[in-house]
This record gives sequence, structure tokens and C-alpha cells, in this order.
Amino acid sequence: MGLRETLNRNPAITTGATIAIIVVALVAILWQTMGGSGPGKPATQGYFTTDNGTTWFADSLDNMAPYMKDGKEAVRVYLFKCADGKPFVAYMERYTPEFKKMREAANAKMKENPKDPMAMQAMYAMPMQNGTEVKKPGDAGPWRAQMRDYQAYAMVVQIKCADGTTESLEPVQP
Repeated sequence: MGLRETLNRNPAITTGATIAIIVVALVAILWQTMGGSGPGKPATQGYFTTDNGTTWFADSLDNMAPYMKDGKEAVRVYLFKCADGKPFVAYMERYTPEFKKMREAANAKMKENPKDPMAMQAMYAMPMQNGTEVKKPGDAGPWRAQMRDYQAYAMVVQIKCADGTTESLEPVQP
């Protein structure tokens, strides 16, 4: 006797299995919605520097770089490690003053009414490439914006290990 015949002859088992599947699906959806742990959970912390990438510290991603930390300007850094396991700053990132103002206004709207679809649209529809600038640590040159200087921007965000490879490259999270 096959599975289909067994289910047809035992409607109580079929109903019970269906209810169990629905309950498991609902629990999984609620777990994700309520902020359950796992790889899909958004990061709340990032790394920042106040000394051009020489040192770094973990802080809340609510801080939009650049921001003031202990009297110095802090910018975001992206840390990686290679086969040797030693973390290094691949590049630094900050918002332009204009874009930072727009993000702060959108954040305020989201905090005021998190379920407002217009606030959500304002927050997530902003093209990041228009408002972020990047720079290699220790670089005395200008910050590079994707829309103003795409080739220089691309060179900054291209990450390689000291040996020139990318095989063992891994991001480092706080």
C-alpha cells in the first residue's frame, strides 16, 4: 500500500499532519519576524576607526559615519582576514554630508512610524552609490564616490590578501 492510499484511508492522520506542517511554518515565520537568531538576522554592530584605519572598534550601526567619537571623527571600516587569520582594514567608508542628512531624516521617519510605507520607501529607496565614499586605510588622497569616480572607487573596494589572492579572504564581524 502506498502513501497516498494510506492517507486516503486515514483522514485523521492526514488532517493531523497538515495541521502540524502549518504550525511549524507559522512558528518559523514568527521566529524570523520577531528577530530570531541566525544568518538572516541583520547586523547591529560594525567596525569604525578614528585614526585612518590604524586601529578599530566595534560600535552600533545606528551611528552613521562620519560621526564624533571621543572628540574625533569616526568612519566605518570593513575588516577581513586571510589564511594567516590576522584581521586587516580593507577600506573605510563614510556618507557624504548631504546623504547623511537624508538618511537621518528617513531614520527619524522610520522611528516615528515604523509601519508607514512611505517612511520605509524613503529609507530603502535611497541609492547608496550616490552617497557613500570610500578610501584605503592610510591613504592621504581624496575619498572616492562611486558615481563621481567609478574606476577609483572600484579599486578601493577590491579586496585581496597580502599575497594577491582572494581564496582565503573572509569578512570579520563584531
